[in-house]
Amino acid sequence: MSADGSADANSTLLARLSVSLPEAVKLQLSELGCPLNESTQIQVLSRGLSNQNYHLSRDNQQLVLRVNSQASSQISARDHEVANWRLAEEQGLAPALLYVAQGNSCYLSHFIDTGEDWSRLMTANPAHPLQDECVTRPDAEGLLLELLKGLAQLPLPKNPISVTEQWQSYIGQLEMIAESLDAASTDKASLDAVGSTDLPISYLEPWKTRWQALKAHQERVDAVLEQLNACELAPQYSHRDLNPHNLLMSQGKLWCIDYEYACSSHPLVDLASVLATHRLSSEQRHWLILGYLNGHPKLNDKALAAIPSALALYWYFAACWALLMASQGEGILKQTVQKAVLQSVENAEPQKQGESDASLPHSVSDYLQCFDDFMVLVG
Repeated sequence: MSADGSADANSTLLARLSVSLPEAVKLQLSELGCPLNESTQIQVLSRGLSNQNYHLSRDNQQLVLRVNSQASSQISARDHEVANWRLAEEQGLAPALLYVAQGNSCYLSHFIDTGEDWSRLMTANPAHPLQDECVTRPDAEGLLLELLKGLAQLPLPKNPISVTEQWQSYIGQLEMIAESLDAASTDKASLDAVGSTDLPISYLEPWKTRWQALKAHQERVDAVLEQLNACELAPQYSHRDLNPHNLLMSQGKLWCIDYEYACSSHPLVDLASVLATHRLSSEQRHWLILGYLNGHPKLNDKALAAIPSALALYWYFAACWALLMASQGEGILKQTVQKAVLQSVENAEPQKQGESDASLPHSVSDYLQCFDDFMVLVG
C-alpha cells in the first residue's frame, strides 16, 4: 500500500475509534502515551470471530485496544475474564492488562512484539486426525507443552465449570433461544416491529435447522462426557481456547491472550484445544500428548483413551458458540433472544431491544457457516 493509502487507513480507524470509544477510554489512551490523534499509528489486529483488536503505537509506546462485542459479552462473564487474565499475567503467561473500561467494554494491554506469526500453525483437526508427517515448526510441541504446564499450575479460577455443566449451560441457552424464535416466527407483530417479513426465511429457519442437527447428537455427547468425567481426578486452570490466533511467540516462549472462556475445568480441555487447532505432525502430537499426561496429578490412566472425546467436545462447544453468536445478529433473530440470553448468563451486558450489534465482526450467515464447519470436525 502507498504511504497515502496507509495514512488514509490510519485516519479512517482514528475517526472510527474517536466516535465509538467512551471519553474515559480516550483519556486513558492519552495518559498511556497513545492519544487518538494523527501522531498515533493504528492497525487492526483482530482475526478472531468475537471481538475487535487494535494495535496503537507512538514513539516507544505500544498498546493493544480490545473492544468487546456486545454479543460476546452476553455469553461470557467479563469480570471472570479479567480476573483470570490477571492470574496468567502474574505468572508471565499473559500481556499486562493496563486498563479495564467501565462495564468491561474495552481493555488496554501491553503490545507484545512477536518475532513470528504463530497463527500460521492454524488448522482444524477432527477427533481422529489422519497421519501427518509435515512439520510446520520443528519445536512447536516443546513450546506448547511448556505453556500447557504453566497454565495447569496456575491457581484455580473462582468460576468453576465442569465439561458437563458447560454443555448443559449451552444447551439450556440454546433451548430458550429456540423457544423464543418459535414464538417470534408466528408473531406478525414481532416481524412488523423490525420492518421486514422475510427475516424468518433468511435467518430463523436456517438457525432452527442447525439447532435440531445439534440436538440429534445428544447421545454421542453423553458418551463423550461420560468418558471425560471418568478420567478426571480434579479440575485445573483452563484457558479453553488455545488456538494459534490466541497465542503469541515472543522472548522464546508462548504468551496467551483472550481469556473470555477461562475457568476451573477439566485438565484435558486445554490440551484438546491445542490438538484441535494446531498444525502438528503425528510425531509432534504424540510427543505432546505423552509429555502432558506423564505424571499429571489430576488425570488417571484413562486419560489417553479419552483424548478423541476431548477433541470432539471442543468442536461441539464451538458449534454451540457459533449458534449463540448467530442468535445475536441482525433484526428479529437478535430481538427475540435478548431476554433468554440475559436470564441465563451471569453478568451479561444488556443492549437496547432489537438493536443490531455493530461491534459483532461477522454476520449471522458467517456464524451459521462456522457451525457447519465445526460439526464436520466432531468426527
